[in-house]
Amino acid sequence: HSAAEMTGWLNAALADLGPKAQVKHAIISGGVRDFLDGYYLIRKSELRAVYGQASGFLQHARGEYEALRTYVQAQLRGLELAYAFLKVK
Repeated sequence: HSAAEMTGWLNAALADLGPKAQVKHAIISGGVRDFLDGYYLIRKSELRAVYGQASGFLQHARGEYEALRTYVQAQLRGLELAYAFLKVK
C-alpha cells in the first residue's frame, strides 16, 4: 500500500475514534519520492507528522558524501519552499 493510502486510512480511523484516539503523531513512509510527496502527505495528515524517504536517501548514500549532502540540502530547501508557497487542497 502507498503512503497516501495509509495516510487516508489513518485519517479515517482518527475520525471514527474521535476523542478516544490516543495517538498524536505519525511517521509517513513507503514510496515517498521527494519533498513534494512528503509535503503533500504531511499536510494531508490529521496528525502532526514527519516523513521518511529511504529510497532516495539510500541511493545517494551509496556514493560520495558530497552527493548525499547536496541531495539532502536540496530536499530540505525544497520542503522549506513548499511550506512557504504551496497550499494543499
